Amino acid sequence: MSGDLLIHATLTVSGDRALLPAADARIRALLAAESAGGGVETHHGDDALCYDFKVHGGIPFPAFAAASQEFPDLVVTAEWVNAGAGRSGRAQLAGGKLGAHSEDPMAGGGARSSNRWLRVAAGGRLELGFLLQALGPGEWAGYAICHQRDALFHLLCSEGGIELRATEGEPEWSVVWRLRDESDTPPARPCMRVAVDDALYAELDRAARDFVDEWIWLEEASEVDTAIEREHYARLGHAVHAANLRSLRLKALVPDAGGLRVHDSLDPGERWIAALLLRCWCRPGGDQ
Repeated sequence: MSGDLLIHATLTVSGDRALLPAADARIRALLAAESAGGGVETHHGDDALCYDFKVHGGIPFPAFAAASQEFPDLVVTAEWVNAGAGRSGRAQLAGGKLGAHSEDPMAGGGARSSNRWLRVAAGGRLELGFLLQALGPGEWAGYAICHQRDALFHLLCSEGGIELRATEGEPEWSVVWRLRDESDTPPARPCMRVAVDDALYAELDRAARDFVDEWIWLEEASEVDTAIEREHYARLGHAVHAANLRSLRLKALVPDAGGLRVHDSLDPGERWIAALLLRCWCRPGGDQ
């Protein structure tokens, strides 16, 4: 990555605790010899070294690649956001070699990021995130996730009212809310279990995986893969839940006066669906 755009990158070094002090000293020496064109802050913990960069002209990968080669038992995980280019990415280094890596459009940077809505509470808890696909007039399907569970959902509007159906772990509709109008808040009811159409399930499953990769990190994921996220959440004093917003995404969302952070790329005519899901599927205490 190059150019004059400001890049925000976080690199976390994790692994054998005993090696971390020596690795930190070596990384600092390598960075001192390399002009990063910006600033770096360190937020080290007992189990990981965390370097937070805001740089022009590219991420200082060479310094970390050299340190990775010298300390092959440690893993370097990098995450970055290039807001000007509309890109974000993630990569891992081990033994000086590049492992898993990806780079994707940021929210608002392409079709993949459209029709998304997320809200995060002041303490970092994911209240709701969902993607939406229109199936026809007055009919939608999508994927919803909050800090403790996820589901596929189907929404149908007709003259008789609104019907919201959701899954509960299996690929079948198993719970339903029947609403008189958009402001109604009925309890959830079990419904006859009906398998999600195969083609619809395949499409929603693919979209859900992309959505999670783009926005969410999971507590059940390995500590090596989520070292950056765990370190950031600990530093911010945020509790870790089953599902959590990626820290770089969290930083990009501006909180309102109450501390809520919202991302909204829905069509204006579909924003009522977020309120409906919050009232029904995300109801405090849950009906499910």
